[in-house]
Order: sequence, then C-alpha cells, then structure tokens
Amino acid sequence: MAEAGSVLTITIIGACAFLILVALNMIFFLNQDRGIRDWLKHATSKQRIIALFDVIVTIGSGLSFLEVLLIVLI
Repeated sequence: MAEAGSVLTITIIGACAFLILVALNMIFFLNQDRGIRDWLKHATSKQRIIALFDVIVTIGSGLSFLEVLLIVLI
C-alpha cells in the first residue's frame, strides 16, 4: 500500500511540474515581440535544440498529466 502512495505522490508532482512548464512556456512566448515561426527563423542551433527538447518534455509530461486525470476521474 505504501508503494502505491509513493507512486501517486511522484505522479502528482510530475503533473504539477507539467502545469508549471506549460505556464512558463506560455509566458515566454507571449513576452516575445514576434510569433514562434519568426522566433525559430532567427534562433541559433542551440536555441532550436533546446526548444525541441522542451516540446518533447512537454508532450511527455502532458501524457503523464492525462494519465493522472484519468486515474482520478475513474
């Protein structure tokens, strides 16, 4: 039973981290003077790689968040 509680705690922490990640991404891109396409045109290779990694992490965290939501709802 204690194992299930620790897994649930880690999952909830991951879901909260996902919400924070989405909020930070939204704040970052809303503070830009130009859109995401223009930003990508003028970004360096390092910035593009970081943005790609950010997208992958956000999608993975989103799936984990949906998993938590479905567990709670069912």
